[in-house]
Amino acid sequence: MIEVKVPATSANVGPGFDCMGIAMSIYGVYRFSVIDEGLIVSGCPKEWQNEQNLVYQSCKRVFDDLQIPMLPLHIDIQADAIPFARGLGSSAACIVAGVMGANALCGYRLSKAEMLTICSELEGHPDNVAPAIYGGLTISFQEGNKVLMTPCQVDKKFKFCAMIPDYPVLTEAARSVLPDSLPISDAVYNIGRSASLALALSSGNSEMVAHACSDRLHQPYRKKLIVDYEMVGELCKQHGVLTWYISGSGSTMMAISDNDNVLASLKQDVCDRFPGWQVHCVAADENGAQVLETCHG
Repeated sequence: MIEVKVPATSANVGPGFDCMGIAMSIYGVYRFSVIDEGLIVSGCPKEWQNEQNLVYQSCKRVFDDLQIPMLPLHIDIQADAIPFARGLGSSAACIVAGVMGANALCGYRLSKAEMLTICSELEGHPDNVAPAIYGGLTISFQEGNKVLMTPCQVDKKFKFCAMIPDYPVLTEAARSVLPDSLPISDAVYNIGRSASLALALSSGNSEMVAHACSDRLHQPYRKKLIVDYEMVGELCKQHGVLTWYISGSGSTMMAISDNDNVLASLKQDVCDRFPGWQVHCVAADENGAQVLETCHG
């Protein structure tokens, strides 16, 4: 059996639109067991317990690329902690699990860089799959058929509060509200802040994190899809977090602080006001996806 543990991811991180992401200490676990014949998928909704399952499709892509006959598999998915359409990289986690699980089953023939390229092709962009594979904070972009990625560790002083509403925001809807063009001043605004934010998160510069995690490219438009955005923002201000942002395309909102008590207080307040929400105080995951166990027999 192959067991792959994949972290949730929080993309964009404010100004780093479509290029920045952080792996979070929220995990899905995906188990791959070779069986006598066919395919069994368990642990996910029934409509995805078939060959259209994204984990299976990603797994099969590796076998096809390596020109190895597909093995009959039982794939068990325990990933409720990474809810669908909440901006925490649920599809990226499935893709990374499938690719890494297949790579293990095929004898570890692919490097991390090669797996990143495959995952990015399947996902359509690297901002979630890169941190899911490498851990920490990653800045990534596509150049032709190649994905280039810079990994950074997040200073341990920074912790995060993931506030996950009980309603989704679909990626298609989040893309559709974005304008076709923007003033160059907005681009300059984001360039400076995204570069500064990456350095600040890595170096432990709390003051810069507070100033740099703001955005003009996507959040002013996407916040309209999150009905509780303004109220959550007020709560974050009241509790004194360093900053907060829309995780991925939403609906999750992520607060950052260098004070655990601040985040614990914010979590309690959000839970009291929104009892149907999931709220987690988490850290940046440093390791990325891991093959936890390989058993034969």
